Amino acid sequence: MKKAVNWVGFFMVLIMALSFSACDPIDKNYGVESSEPQAAASEIKKVSDEVIRPKIMSDDKIMPQYVDISVFDEENYSQIYLGKKFKFNVSFTGDEFSVPTTLSAIGKNGWKLLENSQYDEDSLIYACDTVDAVFENEKGVKINAVFFNSSNSSVKLKKCSIVKFRIENDFYANTDNYNEFNVNGINNKMAITDIIDTLGTPSHFYGISEDNYYLDYFISEKDRRNGITVYINPTEDSVTAVEFSYYK
Repeated sequence: MKKAVNWVGFFMVLIMALSFSACDPIDKNYGVESSEPQAAASEIKKVSDEVIRPKIMSDDKIMPQYVDISVFDEENYSQIYLGKKFKFNVSFTGDEFSVPTTLSAIGKNGWKLLENSQYDEDSLIYACDTVDAVFENEKGVKINAVFFNSSNSSVKLKKCSIVKFRIENDFYANTDNYNEFNVNGINNKMAITDIIDTLGTPSHFYGISEDNYYLDYFISEKDRRNGITVYINPTEDSVTAVEFSYYK
């Protein structure tokens, strides 16, 4: 009888051992913290070794997710530019835009100064002064602009060049009815990595808050006013606005 009990016990242990062997193998790393950082959602685009890296590097905590932070100095500037051969290729609501331009030039496409604005075409603008303005087309779509009097004397607004446009991204407010833009490949629907893939590493970036940054793409080192600025929300991974400018 005792021998029979022993045999029954033996078979029960054998059955249990077989059942455990059918399970997934034990993860030896379970519950152990990894010493290696997790891979980023997308690979950071590396910058050429020819770019001069600053002695004091940026300490920003958000942008390293998207760019090679080692090329930015303590004020978040890099020595990377769009280049002197860069040309604007911009469309907004089906119209072509460029800078610098004139009041009469964009008027041919139906864009007019917003009614009851602080300035009209005959307003006097001081020498080397800038003026903010808003244009509106026949559909009620608006675009912000900046006039610049580059002369050494006061002239009327209509004689000044338009040197900057700013487009607000309304895609996320109404994805079925939004005003489409394309600024040298940057469009309403892009994520931040798409911007880097399209324009490359920016010349400068600045964080106003965790969900409000902007990326500057200067045409050259000589004039940091000229180029493209893309406003982004890192929290939502989206474009909020885009500016393009050329002062002359």
